[in-house]
Amino acid sequence: MIRGTEVARFAFLQGHELAITNAPPDPSINGKPATDPAFGLPAIWIPRAQTDQARKLGYTVTDALSVLCTHLTEIVRRYAHELFTRQEAKLYCDRIAGENPRLLEELVPKLLVLVQRVLQNLLREGVPVRDTVSILEAISEAASTTKNPVLVTEYVRQQIRRALIAPCLNQNGELPAYLLDSAPERALEAAVEHHDVQSTFALPPQKIRELIDRVRQKVDPAASATIVTSPAVRHFLRQLIETTHPSVVVLAHSEIPPGTRLISLGVI
Repeated sequence: MIRGTEVARFAFLQGHELAITNAPPDPSINGKPATDPAFGLPAIWIPRAQTDQARKLGYTVTDALSVLCTHLTEIVRRYAHELFTRQEAKLYCDRIAGENPRLLEELVPKLLVLVQRVLQNLLREGVPVRDTVSILEAISEAASTTKNPVLVTEYVRQQIRRALIAPCLNQNGELPAYLLDSAPERALEAAVEHHDVQSTFALPPQKIRELIDRVRQKVDPAASATIVTSPAVRHFLRQLIETTHPSVVVLAHSEIPPGTRLISLGVI
């Protein structure tokens, strides 16, 4: 429950453990079909007496407490932007009080709302916010020209771009990614209007469905992947596909550090 509204539900089977495998179920393992609540993987509930046998057959067997903890962790991560209150933003800023009192004075209290909105935007996309000083310095710098949370967030992302793309790199330090074609980029850009304190996005529903279908044709909705597009439309493309492709990272060209090799997986 988040603020009185249910966001997730799962039921445990008493005396059983959850077994997960990518292979077809082994007929020697008797269980009740289920779905792993954290990642949506197919699974089965098996009696505890069969756990050793299941592990020998290649199953990943998880006890109920671990299932609960993993599910709760994923729920918190997924809804972190909703859980991040104004008070949390104040505590986040207070972390730099000792070493950067001047920066804190610039942000609190007059820019605290902006700080909260920017951090919520970052958390919504799973961006690490551990580098407190870099993030708050970037917010302070951007706020001198705009108080629009979307524009400030995009500026912050560019300042922390190395941490931003690190999870997307392969073992060779390369960035495998899909590229958004110029035609949908132009359509998205034409639908965006930036104002002093907010941005609006007005793309016809039919165009939205067509774009989501194009992404679905190239990218498996259940897969982790990266799409690279122009800075002007990055935020809004991510907003459009976050429900159908929650594990897809959307990066702007300007967020790729110099020297990072981009490997194209295809054009959307």
